[in-house]
Amino acid sequence: MKIDGATLVLAAIAVIPWLGDLFESIELPGGAKLQYRHLQERVEAVEQQAAEARLAVGDASRQARVALVATSEGTRSPEPGLSVDRLVREYTALRRDEPSGPARTYRQEQIFAELARLTPQLPDFDIASALGADDGGTRLAAYARLYALPTEEFLPALVDAACSESLPFNQYWAFHATGSIVDAAGPGNVRLATLQRLRAALPQLPQDSDRAGALRAVIGRLENATG
Repeated sequence: MKIDGATLVLAAIAVIPWLGDLFESIELPGGAKLQYRHLQERVEAVEQQAAEARLAVGDASRQARVALVATSEGTRSPEPGLSVDRLVREYTALRRDEPSGPARTYRQEQIFAELARLTPQLPDFDIASALGADDGGTRLAAYARLYALPTEEFLPALVDAACSESLPFNQYWAFHATGSIVDAAGPGNVRLATLQRLRAALPQLPQDSDRAGALRAVIGRLENATG
């Protein structure tokens, strides 16, 4: 193979990914200068922004679907307690019997939306007990109730439940329920201890997950209020 100037330039470009740890930049024939680390930082920043945008779009879509069901008019159930019990059992069976995937997630969202519509119709719904329940379906019902009907007095218990929640789908909506209460109470009225508890939970989550995105949004609102 004949080696000429163009071949050398192409060879230099080909080894760029492996040189970043050794050199800050390299000057090619003709005076062209490549800045490895700065370019890599810009690419990573753009990729991060794109990932956050995708999460935000998906997040808004899920919340819109839930709101559409939860605020439907003329849908008051004659026996909301029985309907909630049925949905709780269905959710538990769904997670036990169905493999993880888009179909299961979509049905879980439908169940959560129905719970958000029905649980506010239960005046004797025991939120405190539901937040500490062993089964995920009952905990999800509590998150749905607080998401649809934010109650400030349950914020500390909700934050504790959300940060220790073992089911990703539950945790996602638990953080959104937290955000609902924060917005209803006013971010400036939330205690600093609550913010610190949420901050401590963030590193424990996959940073590219929708759960982390939901939690970062709540933390951001609280930090803006507290400065």
